[in-house]
Amino acid sequence: MSPTPIVPFWNRLREISLYPLHADAMLTICVLALCHLVGYLPGMLGFVADLVVWVAMYKYAFECLRASANGRLTPPEGSVNVEDRTGWNQIWLQVVFIAAGIAGFLLLGSGGGLAVLLVLGLCWPAAVMSLAMDENLMHALNPATWLAILARLGWPYVAVVLLYFVFFASQLYAQAFAMSLLPGFLAIILVSVISHYVIVATFHLMGYLIYQYHEEVGYEPVQAPAPLRRAMADPDQETLDEAAQLVRDGNPDAACERIAEQLRSRGGTEALHAQYRKLLALGNRRDEQLRHGREWITLLLSQDKDRRAVDVVRECLDLDPAFQPASPDDVARIAQKAVDAGNTQVALKLLSGFHKRHPKHRDIPRNYLLAAKLLAERMGKDAEARTLLDQLVKAYPEHPLAPEIATYREFLDKLAPAAAPSR
Repeated sequence: MSPTPIVPFWNRLREISLYPLHADAMLTICVLALCHLVGYLPGMLGFVADLVVWVAMYKYAFECLRASANGRLTPPEGSVNVEDRTGWNQIWLQVVFIAAGIAGFLLLGSGGGLAVLLVLGLCWPAAVMSLAMDENLMHALNPATWLAILARLGWPYVAVVLLYFVFFASQLYAQAFAMSLLPGFLAIILVSVISHYVIVATFHLMGYLIYQYHEEVGYEPVQAPAPLRRAMADPDQETLDEAAQLVRDGNPDAACERIAEQLRSRGGTEALHAQYRKLLALGNRRDEQLRHGREWITLLLSQDKDRRAVDVVRECLDLDPAFQPASPDDVARIAQKAVDAGNTQVALKLLSGFHKRHPKHRDIPRNYLLAAKLLAERMGKDAEARTLLDQLVKAYPEHPLAPEIATYREFLDKLAPAAAPSR
C-alpha cells in the first residue's frame, strides 16, 4: 500500500496559522507570557530571569518544529522534552544574526546594511531548520548550510520566507496596537502572547516544510513509538536507525557508507536500498545512484518485483536519459511492465536505440513492435509507427514475429483513412 501523500503547506495555510490555538500550545504560550513579568525584577536579575523565559519558549517552539517535521500536526502535549541547550542555541543564533545585521550597517552604510539584512532574512529559516535537524549551532551558522537547504527546496523555501515575514509584520502591527491601548504589565503580557503565538506558528511552518520535503533535505521523519508493531519491524531497522542518527548528527556521508557497507556484505531489504538512494541523491552522487540502480533493478527482477523495478528505472532515466539496465535481456520485460503501469515514456526511452546498442539481440523485433504500438496508440504518431514497422518487416522477414508485425502494419493502414480529417 502506498503511503498517504503529504498535503503541500500552501494548502494548509489556515491550519498552520491556527496551530498555536490548540489547547496545549495556547496554555504554554499564556503561561510563559505571564512569566515575562519577571522582567520587572530589579537590575540584571530581571534581565537574566526574562532570558530564561525566552529559552523555555524556544525549547517549546523547537519541540513543535520537530513534531511537525515528523508528521505530527498537533502541538506536543505535556512537558517540554527538548534539551536546554537547544533553547540557548536559538538565543545565540539570534545574537549572531543581529550582530551580523548591525555590522552590515556599520561597515557598508545604509544601502549595504539593508542588503545584508535582506540576505540574513532569507537565510534565517534555513539556519533554524538546520539547528532543529542537526542540533549543531556551528553547522546552523555555516552559510553553506543555508545555501544547500535553499538549493534543495527552491521556490517553496522562498515562499516560506515570505510567509515568515508576513507573520512577523503582523506581529509588529498587533504589538504596537496593544502597546497603545494597554498600560504597563497588561501590555507586556499581551505583547508576549502575540510574540509567542507567532513563534509557535512559524516554527510549525518550518517543521512542516521539512516534513513535506524530508527526502530533499535528507531528514527521516521519526514515527511515534509503536511497541505492538515491533515484531513486524524491518529486519534492517537497526541499520536504518543508525543511518538516521548519523544524518541528524550532520554526517549524511557516514550514513551513506554505513548502509553501503551492509549492502555489500549482506544485502538488504527494500527499505534499506531506498534509504541508500535517498542519501546518494542528497550527496549529489549521480554515478553511484546509476550504478546502484542497475544492481537493484537486477535484484528486484529476480524477486519478481517488476513494478518496483520500473520505478527505479524511471528515477535513473531522470538522472541520465541514456540509462539502461545491466542486462539487455531485461529491457523487454521492464518496458512491458512500464506499459502495463501506464509509464509510456519510460518504456519508449528504454526501447529507443536498442538496435544500435545491441545490433544482434533477439529482442529487437519484439521491442520495436512494442515501441510502434506505443507510438500509434498512446502518442498518436501513426506515421512514425508505420516507418518503424516497415523497417522491421524488411530487416526480419523470417522472424517468428513477422506475421504479427505485418498484421499490425495493415491495421494502421486501415485506420489511416478514418483518421484523416474530413473536407
